[in-house]
Amino acid sequence: MKFSFLVIWTFLLLSVDPPATHAQGNPIQQYDGNIILPSTFEDLICLGNWNAELERCEGSAVSSGALAAISAAKSADRLEQIRLLLNSINNKLSENTQALIDLRNAFDLQGAPTTQSLREAIITRFEAVPSGILTEDSVKEELDRLRNDILGEVERRNLTPPRSSGE
Repeated sequence: MKFSFLVIWTFLLLSVDPPATHAQGNPIQQYDGNIILPSTFEDLICLGNWNAELERCEGSAVSSGALAAISAAKSADRLEQIRLLLNSINNKLSENTQALIDLRNAFDLQGAPTTQSLREAIITRFEAVPSGILTEDSVKEELDRLRNDILGEVERRNLTPPRSSGE
């Protein structure tokens, strides 16, 4: 009797289909083109082809933790690449900014008159006034006053060329 009971019990166990993995609790899910296979320990991600008829992965299946670690490592590598690119852009921008400042200072030096050069130009122009105009003392006094006022204004403003930032 014991033997027949064991045979019947074994027959029943073998004849009944074992429940599919998705019937054990969590259903099979699809995310971002990959199939997620629930399991009791950790979900598996099917990276190969999913055979829907047989409900199995025909290829690599990776645990979700391993996939997260791989993804984090790739993200860290990509962020490092982005950081290096941004540093390179920042360095080039600094170099270009300095070059523009130097160029502007060079143009300012070329076009900006100094106090001495203005004084010389003013004196030369007043000395070039024809002597026929200076026959009258009042005109001569007014021109001298005008020259002194202009020279005083030049001194007061103290025009000096801007210094380059690299000096």
